[in-house]
Amino acid sequence: MSDERNARAELDAIAVGLGADELRVLVFVAGRLAHGRECYGELDVATDGRDFRQERAEELADALVYSACAELRRVCR
Repeated sequence: MSDERNARAELDAIAVGLGADELRVLVFVAGRLAHGRECYGELDVATDGRDFRQERAEELADALVYSACAELRRVCR
């Protein structure tokens, strides 16, 4: 069985036991992966030259900024 087929079988085995909201979380994440694929091409972790730790740090910092802005907007209304 191919790596892709194994991954799909593993995902299917996990997903079958999840509830609706848990599945929606997976769909959201899958949508982000699909968007990334459209923008940057197929993800290949083994050959991708990005520094994923640095990317994560930058994205988390951005998320903190967005969260603080949303909270400030909520509090100041």
